[in-house]
Amino acid sequence: MPIRIQLAQSEQHIDQVFRNRHQVFCEEEDLIKADGTQAVLDRFDAFPASKMFVVLDDDDQVVGSVRVTMDNEVGLPADEYFDFRAHLPEDRRFMSVSMFCVTKPYRNALIASGLMLMCTYYALANDVDYIGAPLNPTIGNMIRRIGAKPLTKDLQYMPHLNTGFLPYLLDIDDLNETFLNFAKQNIAHNMIQSYECMIFNDGEQIIRKDDVGDCAFVIVNGTAQVLHPVTSEPMAELTEGDVFGELALFSADNVRSADVFASSVMRVMVLPQKAFLEHIRTSPEAGITLLHSMSSRMKSMLESS
Repeated sequence: MPIRIQLAQSEQHIDQVFRNRHQVFCEEEDLIKADGTQAVLDRFDAFPASKMFVVLDDDDQVVGSVRVTMDNEVGLPADEYFDFRAHLPEDRRFMSVSMFCVTKPYRNALIASGLMLMCTYYALANDVDYIGAPLNPTIGNMIRRIGAKPLTKDLQYMPHLNTGFLPYLLDIDDLNETFLNFAKQNIAHNMIQSYECMIFNDGEQIIRKDDVGDCAFVIVNGTAQVLHPVTSEPMAELTEGDVFGELALFSADNVRSADVFASSVMRVMVLPQKAFLEHIRTSPEAGITLLHSMSSRMKSMLESS
């Protein structure tokens, strides 16, 4: 089952985030004291500087989320918990990561790392120098593997919490190579910065022939195979930086012309049709590159027929 991670954009998804936080923090883990509202939110959720990355299941339901907040005149969620700024050099761009939660059935390393990968991508795309995060120590190992360091060994406490936390600070220069490469590849290959990522396991189907398509994809890492529309034999191998699924966006009926399967664990960025076509319209170089790619795939199809 593919994993889809994107910025929350609808009222339904945002409402589900608040309710999922309550489910995880109050019911499953007993980390936050419940207030009877069946939702967990604070004033930072209303700030334009805050964005929520959500994990969506096959039914388009939120099963996990994390909040990122760019520094602003009012302050950050991290400031409410610890004096992170005392550990920052002057004139450095700061971002807060908070409200990290995933419901129990979906709690695994692939989803957790996917959320954190998108946070680091967002940070690098917005020229962030440091990331601060007050975190439950149980997920400390994960954040340390990324490159973050605890600013104290002593647990910190807040009145509304049922447990202690540790303040972690990540210097982007110390970012783990895997996360740094993911962010840089996204910035290099994702020409419209859609901030929507999908993760596929080896053998999972990405595109189904004859389905209606409303997006294209660009491979950040991993490989995929395009199957011949008639023989179903492998027709083309797609690798890092390749765009695929774009043919349907140029056709009158938007119908997919071939099946595409992941041939390794792979991460792709999703390019919505409207933004993708606008990018092609305003960037002739991108259009020429796509024409070369489409021509090559058509040639392979003709040679194998």
